Amino acid sequence: MIPDPVSLEQYAEVLINQPSFLVLLFNSLKITLPVTFGALAAGILTAYGFTLWKWKYKERIFLVYIVVMLMPLQAVLVPNYIIAAIFGIEKSYLAIILPGIFSPFGVFLARQSMKAIPDAYFEAAKIDGAGNWYILFYILVPQLKSTIAAICMLTFIEYWNVVEQAVIFLDDYRLEPLSIYLSRLADGKTALIFAASCVYMFLPVWFLLSGQRDLEKGIELSGVK
Repeated sequence: MIPDPVSLEQYAEVLINQPSFLVLLFNSLKITLPVTFGALAAGILTAYGFTLWKWKYKERIFLVYIVVMLMPLQAVLVPNYIIAAIFGIEKSYLAIILPGIFSPFGVFLARQSMKAIPDAYFEAAKIDGAGNWYILFYILVPQLKSTIAAICMLTFIEYWNVVEQAVIFLDDYRLEPLSIYLSRLADGKTALIFAASCVYMFLPVWFLLSGQRDLEKGIELSGVK
């Protein structure tokens, strides 16, 4: 598992002499970053509608979100492919990015955290003349920092390690993320595989170590066990 000896030459080989590695690393970022920021924005806005607005069938529709969230990935891949084919994006990054942005997990996490905020805050803001956007950005968002960090970290890690969606939707190896290509990057050379894996793992591990407290607090506020 660990090459002997371990040296910086292995990392130089990966980062300098393997230009395809950086291209594939950039491909992973092109998928992961839009999904992360898009899922955060969609989750916060949708959760706001489910929490503060009063409208008919709200709880029933949210129940649909829960059911979809509990379904395994394999169960939704075929519907996603059919819809992507209808819009003609089945061979592009959009087929992976759009379902990721509108994933129900971020909505669930944000809504559970919003429900823990006392209604008196919102009522006082409305009495003072605050609108929906003011309440969202100046009252809710500052109190949801840990939840926002948790959504960003969990979404980033999930799509940084994307495999099934990339295999199904991307048939051009030049568009593949690093998670797909890593296994055949070094053709069985243990030293290069180890170095490439360490570089590949750096961002997720750094996120977890730097934001562990926010991640734990965000999940705790949402009531997820």
